[in-house]
Amino acid sequence: MKKILLIAAGLAAAAAAGAQNMYDAITFSENQYFGTARSMALGSAVTALGGDLGTIGINPAGSAVSPYGQFVITPGLTISSVSSAYSPEGELAYGMASKMNNPRMTLPSIGMTMKFETGRRYGVRAVTFGIVSNQTDNYNFAAEGFGTNSRTSKIAEFANAASGFYEDVLKERNSFNNSDVPWDILTAYQGGMYGPYGWDGVYAGVTETISDDGDYHYVPGALAQSSYLTKRGSKNDLIVNVGLNVSDRVYLGFNLGLPTARYRYSESFYETAVDPGQFPIAYDDGYDTYFNRGTYNYQYLADIGGVYGKLGIIVLPVEGLRLGASFQTPTALTISETWQYSASTTFDDSYYNDSAASPEGEYSYMLRTPYRASFGAAFTFGKSGFISADYELADYSVMRFRGLHDYSLDEDAFLAQNWTNKYFAGVSHAFRIGGELRVTPEWALRAGYSVTVSPERWWTDSDGQKVTADDFGADFYSYFNRIKSLVTPHYYGDRTQAFSVGFGYSSPGSFFLDVAARLTRYPAATFAPYYDYDSYDSYGNLQNVDAPRILNRRDLWHVSMTLGWRF
Repeated sequence: MKKILLIAAGLAAAAAAGAQNMYDAITFSENQYFGTARSMALGSAVTALGGDLGTIGINPAGSAVSPYGQFVITPGLTISSVSSAYSPEGELAYGMASKMNNPRMTLPSIGMTMKFETGRRYGVRAVTFGIVSNQTDNYNFAAEGFGTNSRTSKIAEFANAASGFYEDVLKERNSFNNSDVPWDILTAYQGGMYGPYGWDGVYAGVTETISDDGDYHYVPGALAQSSYLTKRGSKNDLIVNVGLNVSDRVYLGFNLGLPTARYRYSESFYETAVDPGQFPIAYDDGYDTYFNRGTYNYQYLADIGGVYGKLGIIVLPVEGLRLGASFQTPTALTISETWQYSASTTFDDSYYNDSAASPEGEYSYMLRTPYRASFGAAFTFGKSGFISADYELADYSVMRFRGLHDYSLDEDAFLAQNWTNKYFAGVSHAFRIGGELRVTPEWALRAGYSVTVSPERWWTDSDGQKVTADDFGADFYSYFNRIKSLVTPHYYGDRTQAFSVGFGYSSPGSFFLDVAARLTRYPAATFAPYYDYDSYDSYGNLQNVDAPRILNRRDLWHVSMTLGWRF
């Protein structure tokens, strides 16, 4: 199981930093095909089938198979269901899981193709032109994990991370753009979450108590902690397609793909004193109060657009057998990001309440995504039905970041990220199978299954130690300067599985209707709401305890209905 430490301090350490890391590059690059209800019900195992607008995004030759033009529209509903278990001590003590469901309306597919006959008996018998929008990913996600912690605190971790920064810098508003202090740390200070004690550059959080001798600080009581994550948005490919029917035996196709996406990420964390009396705060003005609650929030938005090309072929070598293949070039994506932090604290005496928000950061850059190759075979049983199987691979190691106006593949600003992509993102494999049973000339039943293996991997170094992508990034220059070396790669082997069913109705006239339901089950992922840090107990002993972890298990339910007309 992969360990994703989605900590905002690591995502945006300066004003010109957003989410340019391997995990987000994979998120923006991967495909979970939706399309029409028919292709979805078949598990997207349609590389060798064609004939349906949902197949065009997987194999451009699919448009040439149909003997007529089509118009389709596919409304849908997705429901994200996430089960979250909280542990206050790393991954050692997960409690009972809570579940959060989040429904969203979608439009997985809409488009039209037009067929033009050439009048020839052999050679190119027909040319098809089409424009289709097919959804290739859905980011719908909402999760909440909560529990009680008396050992560590996010507010205390902020204070620990601020160590060494001068208070005169932390208090200045212009430090967001004129200092090397991470924005989350600045926001937390200006939101009243921590303050100095002792000499300059040493801080304690408002969730901590300072020892009588002033040598250390610690969390003095229980904190009710709650983490709330949401993701919203989708990725859609607008496809301009041309298909050729060659002698009713070979079908060729080309796509100009124009993917667009909007990805919203929100991370909130709350800490509340179970007994405020255990959290006294003494101010320099001689007044005392008690900590009640702290709130932290990080908002991130990415607007994405790009372009790619795709070629496909379907051949009918013998009666009943269909073979298909397609190749997609890497996509050139342009990503424009905005982000913002906010923090607030409340106390028994509201006079000391405080809040702050960072400026809105913004940054744009380019990302080259993987190439894809898909291969399929299908066998038809006359007019009774068919069975189809696909294999698809995508090489994520070729992902590269670069500046918006820099056309070199390796820009110094992204050196560490691109090396991380090269070594810690490998090849993803997808296997899909689907079948249809024609019950009557008008009605058909369908089912499908797919499994996609994650491209993420880890390495063994020259000392036999495990090295993750996070480890590599944190110590990048030791590897870059060959002080340390990577020896053997290993894949995590995480799998995303999808199970689908559906039915279709084809009228004697031009109208047809398809319905599908799909459950996508994602691998479990561990989220850390803040970094591990050196913390003390009330006796001044360093505690050997990790910061909390939240174990999220995500299912995505999707139901869609395609309404179509032939002409």
